[in-house]
Amino acid sequence: MTSPPATSAFARRNGRLRSAALLAALLATGAAGAIGWRQWNSVSETLGEAYETRPVALGVVEKTVSATGSVKALVTVDVGSQLSGLIAEMKVDFNDPVKAGDLLAVIERAPYEAKAASAEASLAIARADVSQREAAIARVMAQIAQAKRDLDRSEVLAPRGFASHVQRDQYETQYQMAKADLASARAQLEAAQGTVSLRQADLAKAKIDLGYTLIRSPINGVVIDRKMQPGQAVAAEYQTPVLFQLAQDLSQILIYAQVDESDIGAVRPGAAVTFTVEAYPDETFEGKVDQVRLAAAKISGVITYTVAIRAQNPQQRLFPDMTATVRIVGARRENVLQIPNDALRFRSRPAGDGRDQPETAVVWTPGASGSLEPRTIALGLKGDATTEILSGSVQAGDMVAVRAGRGKDQGKS
Repeated sequence: MTSPPATSAFARRNGRLRSAALLAALLATGAAGAIGWRQWNSVSETLGEAYETRPVALGVVEKTVSATGSVKALVTVDVGSQLSGLIAEMKVDFNDPVKAGDLLAVIERAPYEAKAASAEASLAIARADVSQREAAIARVMAQIAQAKRDLDRSEVLAPRGFASHVQRDQYETQYQMAKADLASARAQLEAAQGTVSLRQADLAKAKIDLGYTLIRSPINGVVIDRKMQPGQAVAAEYQTPVLFQLAQDLSQILIYAQVDESDIGAVRPGAAVTFTVEAYPDETFEGKVDQVRLAAAKISGVITYTVAIRAQNPQQRLFPDMTATVRIVGARRENVLQIPNDALRFRSRPAGDGRDQPETAVVWTPGASGSLEPRTIALGLKGDATTEILSGSVQAGDMVAVRAGRGKDQGKS
């Protein structure tokens, strides 16, 4: 009757021992797991010091110069009036295409027609005076001929007593006076002929002025500005007033960009250019440097030089005087080993060796142990975003640290 209770107590004791052993095993397992997690996390953080990396790769390295400028037509012509007067007619308006010789405007013609008529009448009077002078010369020459005959006859008759010496002297005097009259008549004829030439010049000028009342286009182009209206008075005494501004061939345009003196050394004729305008902010246009002008401009102490850039404008979407933001390619290398410029500025913590020479640099790459390792490279062309690698201990595909980031971002490339 006493055995069952003893057996029951033993069973309960064994159960408690097994529960304690199981609990101890679970605690040991948990502790080992915690130690392992801490060790793994420590290695992960060593790997991770959270560096952002970029790959070394083959590609294009460009060094560019940025500037702003304005769009201009290849040829822009100001058309004005050389005469004063009222504008009688305007034949063209804004944006009208014109050809060389087309009539653009008319200055009131009546005053200039009257001047031309007056000049023509003065010329007719001068020519009539010439005719009179020529007739006078003919009369004087006839008088000379008669005086010469009388003188010759008296010289024959005087020795024979048929004429007196007094008569002979009178014929001599008449002959000499007729010759003097001829010289005077010829001088008057020359003066009259000079007057004819003067009146001819006056008439020619009057006709030219009359022609200037018709304002014509000097080029093939388009009217980009019209500055006057019919009925306005034009005053051209001191300077030529501008009536129209014409642009020739807007299928091509020029951009005059102002480049800082510190950048102008990298700009060469023929260099590739990309540019944008505010009218089409999502579109990039292309062109080439046409000319680097030597004349400098000094504004607020800043020296700039004008760079002329030629570009195509087949659809004529680019208008004169638009503001362009240009990017000029100063130097370019293709298919070269390149590294991000940020990698050249990056320093590991603690800082490693810096760049002692401008031709070399130290970059940092993730090593097998997870820590960053320094590598020395020789530099070539330094572009806007990347720099050419001439030689060194990095290859295409290697990752290089560019900046320290947050731990959750580690390993980004």
